[in-house]
Amino acid sequence: MKDSDSMSKKSSSDSENLVNKIVPEMPKDKRTKAYKEWTKKYGQKGSDSNEIPEMPKDKRTKAYKEWVNKYGSQRISSKKSEKKDLIKDSKAKSKSDLNYLVSSFVEIIGSNEWFNKRKDIEELRSKINASIKSSESDTDEFKKSKSLFFQTLKTYSFNKKRYFKDLSSNQKENLEKKQEIIEKIKNLIVVDENPNKLYSKFRVLKEEWHNTGKVPITERNNIWETYRHHVNNFYDFLHLNRDLKELDFKHNYEEKIKIIKRAEELDKLDDLAKASRDLNDLHRLWKNELGPVSREHSDDLWRKFQAASQKIHFKRQSFQKDISNIQQENYEKKKAVIVKMRNLIKSVPNSHSDWQNKISEFDKLKIEFQSIKNLQRNKNKKCWNEFRLATKEFNTIKNNFYKNQKKELNNTIEMKKALISEVQKIIEDNKIAENSSRIKSIQEEWKKIGYLPRKISNSLWDEFRPLINRFYDILKSGAINLGQEEKIIYDKKSKFIDKVKFSMKNYSIDDVEHFINSTISDWNNLEDINLNSNNILNNNLIKKIYSIIKSLDLKNDEKENLSFKLEIELLRDNSDELNKKLQSIKRKISELQDESIQLQNNLEFFSDSSIENPLFKNVSTNIQTINNKIEFWKNRVNKIKKNN
Repeated sequence: MKDSDSMSKKSSSDSENLVNKIVPEMPKDKRTKAYKEWTKKYGQKGSDSNEIPEMPKDKRTKAYKEWVNKYGSQRISSKKSEKKDLIKDSKAKSKSDLNYLVSSFVEIIGSNEWFNKRKDIEELRSKINASIKSSESDTDEFKKSKSLFFQTLKTYSFNKKRYFKDLSSNQKENLEKKQEIIEKIKNLIVVDENPNKLYSKFRVLKEEWHNTGKVPITERNNIWETYRHHVNNFYDFLHLNRDLKELDFKHNYEEKIKIIKRAEELDKLDDLAKASRDLNDLHRLWKNELGPVSREHSDDLWRKFQAASQKIHFKRQSFQKDISNIQQENYEKKKAVIVKMRNLIKSVPNSHSDWQNKISEFDKLKIEFQSIKNLQRNKNKKCWNEFRLATKEFNTIKNNFYKNQKKELNNTIEMKKALISEVQKIIEDNKIAENSSRIKSIQEEWKKIGYLPRKISNSLWDEFRPLINRFYDILKSGAINLGQEEKIIYDKKSKFIDKVKFSMKNYSIDDVEHFINSTISDWNNLEDINLNSNNILNNNLIKKIYSIIKSLDLKNDEKENLSFKLEIELLRDNSDELNKKLQSIKRKISELQDESIQLQNNLEFFSDSSIENPLFKNVSTNIQTINNKIEFWKNRVNKIKKNN
């Protein structure tokens, strides 16, 4: 991966560069030549860029560790997001659509990240090949997709060959660069110069070495041993300036102590595979990235590191010895889960709710089965086949149940529709009083009728409930005692209320008032019936217009004023209801006045110098708020008196 980074820099002038042209990370040491060159070349671009800098490919370098600490989680999140998007796009096609697969294949091959998505490319490639082999289509569209696929496949093969060719070339370049660095380190030894300056140059060369990518695998060990030899020679050369050497020894000592602590913590991990991988990384850091320590500490540090490492090695060896027993235990666990799955199949539920519980239990067993891992390959295959058969049998029984449920659902729907029709006929025939007990029985029967899906149940309920409400409205209103002519008037007024609506899209407060006044005027022109029925109908009209006002895009105080005017206007001829309303408002005013007096008495406890006291201000504000409410309700009393 390091070489891909270097290759990217090499081919940056190529318009068809296979690796993203990303600004490299800024060198940390502002005293170095590398930092000045970076500032000169990328300074403005780097400061404005929001992109994640490209990951250093050599894991031995400090730059790589800093990159992982800073951007690692973002890169993992990005890769997971890209993979989820690809899987989501694939699942969006329930059928193996060749055109969709080919277009996805072409899109990935044409993207800048094609090399990191090779696994996805190979999966798409397999799917497309399978789709082409299984398809018997001979249409022009099919031929066109097939041709595009093979043409893109050639491009992909060509890109891979060129990529690895450039990679090899780049590794050779890196080998030459590292040989040049070694020569420069060798030349430092014979230079008659201040040791401090020599050491600064050496640090630059050391950083350059670690930032240079991989070399051909056949040369890696040799070039590393040569480099380490000349580094040790350089340190020996600096014996005249022991402070610098001791400083580097101290740094290496502290870093190796950290590595030892990390190695000791690995013994606490339950995941042995992860512990082994992390231990290998620590050994690579110890060997490749860190330099020597003083001889007095060298052996002691290595013994401690080896002791921590041996614990992990011993665990791994013990695990390998016990692996067959562990695999057998896992096999038995999977067999036990399959037995539980088959036991669930033996008892078939008779209701939807029982089936839902059964499905939930079965899904938990599936998750438990899939969470058990590490079996011998042949036993794992056997368990998987039994699991698949048990799942298939369960799904077959479940599907058969819900097929039969459809017939029962149709019967249940017909039963509820029959009850709706019966209630409707009772209302139409005006047989209210003699059927009140029957309506109660119908409601009980409705509850006892079996399960229906929520959508269908809600739809039928929306038909049934208004009829029941209308029955009881008629019963309460006295409409059951109406004569033929009064019944006609009652129905006429009820239909009037149902038709009331405000349909203007652009309106003002005046338009709403005009709508309310016009509705009340038309309402008052209708004939009257007995007082009890009139009160019921008036309340129904008020509720209808209230709901319209509430839905409008007006201020709250405007809505309240409109609602109040509506109520007073409809109660104009009903002195009893108006008096009740008036007495209710007067009680509110009296309560508010008592509260205001109490707060004013509380103010007497404050001295003249307490005006700036927050508590004093709060009480004063409350008094003002209550007085405003009193004025509001007094205005309403005056309006009622004017209309009475």
